[in-house]
Amino acid sequence: MEFHDLLKRVRYRVVKKCGDLFLQDREDRTRQEEVIRKEVRELVGREDTGLEKEVISYLIGLGPVERFLEEPDVNEIMINKRNEIWIERAGSKMERVDVEFESDEELLTFVHRIVHRCGRRVNFNKPLVDARLPDGSRVNAVVPPSAPNPVVTIRRFVVKYFSEEDLIAQGYMNREMADFFRYAVRGRLNIIVCGATGSGKTTFLRLLASHIPENERLIVIEDTRELALDHPHVVSLEACEKASIYELMVNALRMRPSRIILGEVRGAEAFELLQAMGTGHEGSLTSLHTNFGKMEAIHRLVRAMIRVGGMTAEDLIAQISETVDMTVFIKKFPDGRRRITHVTEVRSENGRPVFNDIYRYDYAGAKHVAVGRLSDELLERMRENLLGEPLPAIAPFGKKQEGGKTCLSLHAL
Repeated sequence: MEFHDLLKRVRYRVVKKCGDLFLQDREDRTRQEEVIRKEVRELVGREDTGLEKEVISYLIGLGPVERFLEEPDVNEIMINKRNEIWIERAGSKMERVDVEFESDEELLTFVHRIVHRCGRRVNFNKPLVDARLPDGSRVNAVVPPSAPNPVVTIRRFVVKYFSEEDLIAQGYMNREMADFFRYAVRGRLNIIVCGATGSGKTTFLRLLASHIPENERLIVIEDTRELALDHPHVVSLEACEKASIYELMVNALRMRPSRIILGEVRGAEAFELLQAMGTGHEGSLTSLHTNFGKMEAIHRLVRAMIRVGGMTAEDLIAQISETVDMTVFIKKFPDGRRRITHVTEVRSENGRPVFNDIYRYDYAGAKHVAVGRLSDELLERMRENLLGEPLPAIAPFGKKQEGGKTCLSLHAL
């Protein structure tokens, strides 16, 4: 019996005997699997675990791509067409895989199955949708007429959270930088993590948040829940059709946060976050989608904030310069490696941003180098927030470099 003929017969028998089994929630997955296994065994006349698993994946799972979600090193699954599927593995380049859906209709059924579980819809009138798999993986789908065929992108939910030691071992940063970031977070600096898609912004944001003291209340706001912080006092909010990121950001200010962690700034919520950073919520964290360029990051923030209205670009630049303490740029290299490339203090001079590089990645030497120290003003603020706890003797906190001089790199507009 051909596999797809078997699928049709099993689907027919299950629907006939069990009614709406395929419309039930994920919590009934065990019962669904039991019923499907029984029907497969009756139709083929024997027990075949591998065949049963494949039929289950097509009828209630993610079809031919489900097996890639079971491989821990697969980060992304990209379905360009029913017969053109790519994956990206951790630390590797993208590769095309030899699996396919039988038809566009089967692929569309797979899309509907995902969005149905999330209470969302996708159709001719609403051809774009974001959803989430039960394991937390993000799904974006585009269907006709916005695309000639269904296009699906799945970004895996991080199964393994990289520890500080993992990131040091990978060359993401060095040990001195790890100490620096620990004290920067505990000293309540306002930090923006910058980088392109897939550069590792969420991973680093999670690491920074892990240094926040346990007695502080965190409000986490995300478009799709990814951070999953291991903190004793955290409230996670997720945007939906009924509540936008901006609305959640405004509401978070009424929830008595010690700090706010905004997964990514894209629009008017950036204005509310910076207002919060400057009025009692020091030490808040967020990420910004941008390639390397300190002024590019500032301009992206301005373009996001100006949507609120009522303020000029110059006013917003002044607010950013006075509120943001540090930017951290992360880059994903062509071979899949990820590195922090720049750590920069942001200072304000006459309402204009001035950049003080603290760490840079030395491409020739393939290592991170301390190139500057934090300003006295920022160091004093950190000491106050640390209640006088001494800072470690490292270059960014004023330790002298060889020759008795401390590097200081200031870049103005």
